Formats: sequence, structure tokens, C-alpha cells
Amino acid sequence: MKRQTEMMMLIALVLAGLNMRPLMTSVSPLLGQLRQTIGLTPLAASLLPAIPMMMMGAIALLSAPLMQRIAVRKLLTGGLMLLSLATFSRLFIAQGSLLVLSTIPGGLGIGVVQMAMPGLIRQRFGERSAAITGLWAGALMGGGGLAAALTPWLSAQMGWQGALSSWALPTLCAVLLWLFIPTAAPEKSTQRAIPALWRKTRAWTLALSFGLVNGGYAICVAWLPDFYHQQGWSAQAGGSLLAMMISCQVAGALLLPLLARGADRRPLLLLALGMQFCGMMGFLFAPQAAPWIWAGVAGFGLGGAFPLALVLALDHLSHPQAGARLVAFMQGVGFIIAGCMPFIAGQLHTLTHSFASVWLMQGAVTLLLIVLNLCFHPRSYPHAFPEK
Repeated sequence: MKRQTEMMMLIALVLAGLNMRPLMTSVSPLLGQLRQTIGLTPLAASLLPAIPMMMMGAIALLSAPLMQRIAVRKLLTGGLMLLSLATFSRLFIAQGSLLVLSTIPGGLGIGVVQMAMPGLIRQRFGERSAAITGLWAGALMGGGGLAAALTPWLSAQMGWQGALSSWALPTLCAVLLWLFIPTAAPEKSTQRAIPALWRKTRAWTLALSFGLVNGGYAICVAWLPDFYHQQGWSAQAGGSLLAMMISCQVAGALLLPLLARGADRRPLLLLALGMQFCGMMGFLFAPQAAPWIWAGVAGFGLGGAFPLALVLALDHLSHPQAGARLVAFMQGVGFIIAGCMPFIAGQLHTLTHSFASVWLMQGAVTLLLIVLNLCFHPRSYPHAFPEK
């Protein structure tokens, strides 16, 4: 790849990644304002992060036929354009139900881009694909932090509709940049027998683990600013806290995989899950004592667990094509599970009138994840997916 084209590709990749989370994280710091201005109900608020994640999962499950029929770059530009239109539509929204509806095409657009990007990275960067995937993941998480931090300020300058719709501009810039990147010739792939994943217990347990980890992230994105807003914090302060948590998430995603040594991923996964548990217990028992520490610790653990879960799934199968199918299945089912988590948390808060029940639930889920991940010993991989 020529150096100029490679640099353009990296810039386009980072810009696309930055646009993957503002659809969700830009809303949560403004929940208090949205309740007053458009009568946003607790049910609608819980659906705002839930629906996009479910759409991501649905697209991941359809990845194989889509990738076979449509060129990768067309998928990328189409997904980004759909996300841009969905985000821009928020400029004209005046009802909570319409705000929720905007997440459906937006979530589909995000799902398409997230499905297509790993294949493009493997195709264009070859042996450096692991490092570039880390860059992509960091940009993906960092964009969510920027949106959480900047949206309250943007809302003060141009109103909540202008603030939420303004995130369509960087998405449109990403579309335009991708249109100028030269198309690469498709790689020839060899056919390989792939396990029937629906019938494999390990595929489901990996998906459950991935979904519950991302569910913790979705709960924090949906409810952490509102939790502190109800304790007297401003929208800007709550958004800044979420942005700091996501910044630590980026650090965890970049640093913890670098510490991985040997075939056993469980020690680092258990460390990441332990940090998540400490953060959730901090929110539960001492939310005002050290909120920045709790958010940072939880964020670092959530960020580190995400790429480690992907690597863990890939470790199960030696052939790259089979491993990619397992990861697609894991993300498809996992994101649907993750999408349910903020909805469940919202309904739990409505029933108990307290966020303590939410943090208690997530703490219990994290303990379940620790037990579940102890089962993923490398010696069990051949038994989980026997090579034929």
C-alpha cells in the first residue's frame, strides 16, 4: 500500500471509529433536560442505548451473507451515511418516541460499519492488523467520551436538538473521506468447514460473557450521568464523569491486551472483571466519596475486557475464517444481550426508585462473569470445537 493511501486509510478509519458511539453517549448527559422539554419517559430513556446495541447484534448475525454480496467499502460508506442521516434527523425531533425511533437506523448504520471494518483492516494491513484493530477500538471508545463531554456544552450554545444533530457532521466527513480512498482488489479466500455455532455450548457461553460485559458499559452510558444528576450534579459534570470513564476505557482497551502472555487469557480477564466489580460497588456504597475513582476503575476494566474477549474467541479456532465467524456470532448474540441490560436497569430503577438496585444488579452480574470466565481454560478449546 502506498504511504499516502495508507495514511488516508488510517485517518478515515479513526474518523469512522469516532462516530460509532455518539449516537448513544450524547443523549445520556441531557436526560434531565429531555424529560422537561419533550416529556421523555423512563421507558424511552432506557430504550435509547438498548435499541442501537440490538441493531448491532442483528447486523453481526447477518454478516456472512452481507459480506458475500456487497463490497466492503460500499458497506462502510452506506453504514456511515445511514448513521449520519439518523443523527441529523434529531434536529427536527420534538417527541420522545421520535428520538427513540432515530436510534433504529442509527444502530443499523453502526452495526454495518462495525461488521465491515475488521475485514477491511485484515485486507489492507495484513500482519499489522492487530495493532490497527486496537487503534480502531480506541477511536470507537474515544468518540463516545468526546460526545459525553461536549454535548452539554453544545446544548447550552445551540439547544439540545442542535447539540444532538451536530454529531452528524463528523459522520458526513467520514463518508466523504472514504469515497476518496482507492478500492483494493478482493482477496481470494479458501473454503473452510465452519462449526455449526448454534449447536455449540461454548459459542453461547462466549456470547453471554461478551454480552454481559458490554451490558455493563451500556448501563453506565445510559444511567451514570443521570445517577449523579439526581444527586445534585449538573449535566456538564455528569457528562464529564462519563467522558472520563470512557477515557479510562480506552486506556484499558489499549494497555491490558499488551500484557497478555501465553495462551491463557483468564488472568487478565479476571483482573478486568475485578476492576469492574470494584467500580460498581463504589457507585453502590460510596458514590460521593470518590466518584472519579469509581468511574475510572470501572472504565479501565470495561475497556480491557472488550478486546480480551475478542482474542479469547479467536483463540478457540485455529483457522482465521472459522475464528471470524465465531467472533461474528459472539458479537451478534452478545450485543443483543447488551442491549437488554440498560432497559432492564431502567425498569429496575422505576420499580425501586433507586439506582442502588442497578449497581447491585451489575455487581452480581460481574460476579457471574468471573465464574463463567474461569471455565475458559485453553485446554478446553479442542473439546469445545473439535477439528474435523
